[in-house]
Amino acid sequence: MSNQITNIIEGIKDSLSFGSKGIFGLDIGLSAVKVAQIEKSGSDDDPVYTLSKYASVSLPEGAIIEDEIQKKEEIVEAIKEAVSTAGIKDNTVCLGLTGPNTVVKRLQLPGGDEEEVEDQVLWEAEQYLPFDIENSSIAFHIVGENEGGGLDVVVGAARNDIIQNFSDLAKEAGLKVKIVDLGMLSVINAFEYIEEEKFGEVTESYLVLDLGAQKTSFMIYKNNTVIFTKEVNVGGVMITEEIQRQMGVNYFEAEDLKITGDESGNLPEEILAIIDDVIEAFFSEIKKTMDFYVSSTSDESLAAVFITGGSVQIPGVLEGLEALLGVEVSVINPFEKIEYNTKKINEEDIEDIAYKGVSAIGLAMRSV
Repeated sequence: MSNQITNIIEGIKDSLSFGSKGIFGLDIGLSAVKVAQIEKSGSDDDPVYTLSKYASVSLPEGAIIEDEIQKKEEIVEAIKEAVSTAGIKDNTVCLGLTGPNTVVKRLQLPGGDEEEVEDQVLWEAEQYLPFDIENSSIAFHIVGENEGGGLDVVVGAARNDIIQNFSDLAKEAGLKVKIVDLGMLSVINAFEYIEEEKFGEVTESYLVLDLGAQKTSFMIYKNNTVIFTKEVNVGGVMITEEIQRQMGVNYFEAEDLKITGDESGNLPEEILAIIDDVIEAFFSEIKKTMDFYVSSTSDESLAAVFITGGSVQIPGVLEGLEALLGVEVSVINPFEKIEYNTKKINEEDIEDIAYKGVSAIGLAMRSV
């Protein structure tokens, strides 16, 4: 079974390191396609990263549902448009995958030589993967030794057909997939670099939330690695759909009402009531997941929460999370540390990129 330990194209094994030049990040989300390209300057000890090119193109409603591609032609056209709008000339990508058919998990293994560790990863993966191990790609990265004398290993896995389907989208848009990375790891890749100066003692843990359209990625980061992950099935599109249903408007009108309100910029009472109902469901799921993590690990060292994703802009999310978890909640802002090319990227787009582009930027960081 050793041939099952694949590198998911180039590998999650080195997913927190950097890949070859000429690669840009391609994030095919449920509501938009995003592309990003990063340039590096300075020394290896004190690198400076610059977002040189970026674009986001909205997808039609229901283009992708639970990893199933529903509107292939529209997605391919959106990829082409994003690459063209960004002015990217390269055609080699680091492709991000998310969803129920991908898994990121930290394992504690007895250790041994390379073949023994592979066998241990496969045996453990067979126990927890929600899909057939025979039809999936698995890779792992050894973080280091743990206190028990064994190894801490981060394992990534994805269904082969999902990898193929999303790679085909890129291929049909005229691109070559060089690396396939998992969305959670791309967010952590950016998070580590952007927020490292805020980390306290290695014994402290941090919750990283990526609030997406149809789901929220829940990640616990501690001692320089991801130690717990879960996808929570609550996202901003639930609010949009409820606004559509109750207000009789189309998808894009509902999205606009959710974020910006009416013509005066105010949120009508009906919209606020819908938002409050969905946010309560979101908070309930986050609390339930946090309680499960604490009860299963006895880790009560949560020091801060960092959030990203388009749904961060929904009114009441930050304040509600702070009240719920009792720690400071801050938005991951890539431009606190990453510069951007003012000739290629408009100033008015920076706020939108800061909220919605962290995963694409994390994928692009593999390229420098």
